[in-house]
Amino acid sequence: MPQADGTDPEDNSSCFCDSKETSKPRTYAFKEAAAGDAVEEEKERKQERDDGLKHLYNNPAGNNRTPSSVLGIQAGVFNNLNERTLSSLGYSSASTLKPLEISKSLGEKTNLYHKLVDLVRRRIKPNSIITIGKSQHPVHLMVLQSFSRTFRDVSNELSVDLPEEKVTPRSFRLIYDWMIEDTPILPRLGLLEVLQAASFLQIPQLASQCEYCLKNGFREESAAMLYLEAKLLKLEQNHRHLLVRISKFFLTLVASKEFLRLQLNPLLMLIMSSDIGVNTELEVFMAAVRWLNHQWPQRQGNITVVASSIRFGLIPPWLLIRLQKPDITAVEVRRIVTEPEVRQAIHDGIAYTTTRLFFGADREAFKNHLHNSSAHPPIQRTWIYDRKCRHHHRLHCKITLELTYETFVEYLNYLQNQNRDYWHSIEIAEASNVCFNCQAVAKELE
Repeated sequence: MPQADGTDPEDNSSCFCDSKETSKPRTYAFKEAAAGDAVEEEKERKQERDDGLKHLYNNPAGNNRTPSSVLGIQAGVFNNLNERTLSSLGYSSASTLKPLEISKSLGEKTNLYHKLVDLVRRRIKPNSIITIGKSQHPVHLMVLQSFSRTFRDVSNELSVDLPEEKVTPRSFRLIYDWMIEDTPILPRLGLLEVLQAASFLQIPQLASQCEYCLKNGFREESAAMLYLEAKLLKLEQNHRHLLVRISKFFLTLVASKEFLRLQLNPLLMLIMSSDIGVNTELEVFMAAVRWLNHQWPQRQGNITVVASSIRFGLIPPWLLIRLQKPDITAVEVRRIVTEPEVRQAIHDGIAYTTTRLFFGADREAFKNHLHNSSAHPPIQRTWIYDRKCRHHHRLHCKITLELTYETFVEYLNYLQNQNRDYWHSIEIAEASNVCFNCQAVAKELE
């Protein structure tokens, strides 16, 4: 008991041996003395606790030597000791075991980041289920909340449903893999789905990466396939610009059903591009004829606007004249060129090309003529050359083979039966002056 700690044993025993007359006042005196001692002990314990807390971890003066004057040494038998704690003498529990000694004994501590990444990548103990349509995806919600602003608003839900029209199961798998990988690579297949889902889930970093890839990483057949994927996702208007990245792949695209299924505005964007690869402007005209005839007569009303995208001034005048002869022109072409607006455009092309031939090499005089007549020369296309195509010639060849609609369709049929990378073999027309068709004609004349 607390009171017994401050009493003398002899006094305690004599308290019970005295008479009743003296016991009461002695007991009262004992309690008063004991109460006084208890107060002093409580003050001492409080001071000891405060001193201990104050010096337990931080004691900059603990290692200083104490001058003799502090000890208060006096002459005589009884000396007074200045009471001090161990912490004031420089001892601290914080320095009892050094970190270096711990690492030597137990090895390096496992890195928390690496441990968490390992758990996430191995899909150990996922704490949430993402439901998209009929598919379910066990995930660690913390991963999604680290990147997605949308998921940060989700208060640790055990199950979350996402709209399939905004986030497809494939795009969610790609996004989750992107989150847990250090150097993620976005595949072309599903890229537009990922962009749509990243926008919905508010993942700005991933959306920026997708947009960068779309802006810089895809041309030719990849651009065409991305555009077709955008149509399926009902994002066609946002990604119609992909069509202007098609060059050497143009004629291969014309040979496909997807070309025939293009709507009017995407078709116009495509055939108005100066980057599409053709050997002659007649190939652009024949491609337009193919598209118009696919849904005839429903597309008959589009003849004028489609024909206005053809640069008839780039076609030799004798070919334009033959194009209008009904006895040698296919019915698919005849129904187009008989339209008054198309016939006028052809006549304007003949006028331009004959005038250019008239001035010959005098380019300066021809430029002055164009300026005085307020005429504008047609912009050149990207001229290409296929060695296997019998109507293709080099840019400066003087021999030109009449291109009929039947010949054009025959070439498209040829392209359909080649391997998927055949378009890579197509050359730029100016790459060489060697024309295999011209050489073949020369041998026949010999």
